[in-house]
Amino acid sequence: MGKKEYIIQFSGLEVGKHEYQFKITDTFFEQFEDSEIARANLLVDATLVKQNYLMQLLFTIEGTVGVACDRCLKDFDFPVEIAEKLVIKHGNPAESNDEILVIPEGAAEIQLSHYLYEYIMVSIPARRVPCELDKDQFICDTETLNRLNQISTSEERSDEETNPLWVQLNKLKHNKN
Repeated sequence: MGKKEYIIQFSGLEVGKHEYQFKITDTFFEQFEDSEIARANLLVDATLVKQNYLMQLLFTIEGTVGVACDRCLKDFDFPVEIAEKLVIKHGNPAESNDEILVIPEGAAEIQLSHYLYEYIMVSIPARRVPCELDKDQFICDTETLNRLNQISTSEERSDEETNPLWVQLNKLKHNKN
């Protein structure tokens, strides 16, 4: 699915409500560089409310996105429920802000993929540790956690042994006792 599938043609539409539906899958996120989402199964309901001088797009996005646990790196499906509104008017595009999208006079369509991507990314929490939310449904990968603990303790030991600052500090510590 390319960006062409997330375009709404609004020129020639009558004043009133117009319903659109989009499906977002894994291929949607491939077009965005450095996307953290590995897989997705989302349904977007978009309602365009066209008025004489402006338009409103009301989005409802529901489904799941696949992300990795920050603690054990195990993939899990994060549930997404989003309701957003975008106001669109004609004029100078430099006047756009977070709440109002200003498009040039004579524009006939709007590309939604960037807005959908932002809405989805903002809905995902910065810290993703699902076992803290639901220990029954999600169990961390203990093998990965054990390996990470072994690596971190061996790195701490090697830092203490090789760093001359630690040697000097340990001498002061032992002299004090």
